[in-house]
Amino acid sequence: MLSVISLSMLCKPVAAEDLDAFWNAFHVGGYTSADIRVPRTQSTQFTLNQISMITTWDQGGRVKFFSELELEDPLSYDHHQGVNTKKSYVDLERFYFDYNLNDKANVRLGRFLTPAGRWNQLHAPPLVWTASRPLVTRRMFPYGINGAMMFGSLPVKQVDLEYQVYAEALKDQHKDGDEIIFRDVMGARVAFNNILGLTGANAGLNTLGLNVMSYQKNYAGSPTYHVFGLDFLLELNRWEFSGEVYERRTTGGDDGGSGGYVQSAYALGQEWYWITRLETLHEVESKDADRWVLGMTKRVKPNQLLKFEFIGGSGEYSDVPRGFVTSFAVMF
Repeated sequence: MLSVISLSMLCKPVAAEDLDAFWNAFHVGGYTSADIRVPRTQSTQFTLNQISMITTWDQGGRVKFFSELELEDPLSYDHHQGVNTKKSYVDLERFYFDYNLNDKANVRLGRFLTPAGRWNQLHAPPLVWTASRPLVTRRMFPYGINGAMMFGSLPVKQVDLEYQVYAEALKDQHKDGDEIIFRDVMGARVAFNNILGLTGANAGLNTLGLNVMSYQKNYAGSPTYHVFGLDFLLELNRWEFSGEVYERRTTGGDDGGSGGYVQSAYALGQEWYWITRLETLHEVESKDADRWVLGMTKRVKPNQLLKFEFIGGSGEYSDVPRGFVTSFAVMF
């Protein structure tokens, strides 16, 4: 009996340490942004866009956890409605587990951002140059999916090849605004990093990505769409160039829409950047849109961006109106 008691006393500190290690592996952060929009055809609007809470768990083992819970549009103001919370809702944007199989392969299960192109995977306001999002990244594929993904990287000489292969298991149950709901989503992205073989400060920042995807829209009789896309990023000296282009066809070969954008950011000094973007969107069910964006962005701190931009051209969308926008985004 004495030996059992002694063993229990020895085990207690170990169990407590394990428990502490478990809870210490959790980390909480997030981001938020607010903007003032002066659209061409609507009244001026002030919006607190989101309050996002990001929770991660990582003990350095094979299993990792990530979640992102957002309070969308918690506060807005315009001349007609005053201060209101009418558009506010809670959105579970990401919730997944990663399991490391080996140094070249990982499995992800849960809800995650669709790994198509660059913008959709890095769309948090503190991580992108403009307050407005390119139209093609909002209309051509789903923002996120509920399912499984295998991903990893493979070294090929001086090139780092990253791959992502994914499939939907459960269709999105919640529609955000005028979001298009898709189903039966599956696809892949392959990215070639450091394709120019640059060294020093620019190493690894030149990327070419290839995207393929298939899905149906969530209505009876929807055809199966096949999407083919290309994205790129090149950072060289004071310049950063990026872009994405997509072509969509039905199984029968009919036109399903297309679009793309090219964007540049030039470092002016004192953490100011001049931003230029040209974009186009062709949707079979609606009019085409051709837009330009001119702006300036100030990196106030490494985790804070202040943005000013003018959006012109054709095509009107309630979520990305033409006009003037100023925005402030912070990550914490």
